[in-house]
Amino acid sequence: MSQNQTNKPSAIIAKEEFRPIDISIAGTPHRIVCPVDEVKNLEKNAEFINQKIRDLRRDIKHKTPTNEEFLVLVCLELYDEVQTLQKQLADADSEKQQVAAMIDKINTQARSML
Repeated sequence: MSQNQTNKPSAIIAKEEFRPIDISIAGTPHRIVCPVDEVKNLEKNAEFINQKIRDLRRDIKHKTPTNEEFLVLVCLELYDEVQTLQKQLADADSEKQQVAAMIDKINTQARSML
C-alpha cells in the first residue's frame, strides 16, 4: 500500500437524519426531535394520546381534572393495557408449550405402537 492510500471502510454508514417535530398533547405544544422515518409514527402516537384524553374528558363529567391529572390517568390506563397484553402473551406462550408437549407425547405414543 502506498502512503497516498488510506484505510477506508468498504461500506459507508449513513447518518440517521433527525428533525424537530411540533406536536400538541392535551393542548400543550411540545417540540420533539426524532428520526425522519419516525415522524408519522410520532404524530400518530400523539393523536392516540389526545384521543385517550378526549375519551376521559367525556367520561369524567363531575370534575374538571387538570391536564396533568389527565396525563396521569392516561398513563395509568395505558400501563394497565400493557400489563393485560403482557399477561395474555404469557398465557398464549404457556398454552403453546402445553400444546407442543401434548403433540410430542402423542407422537411418542404413536411411534411406540408402530
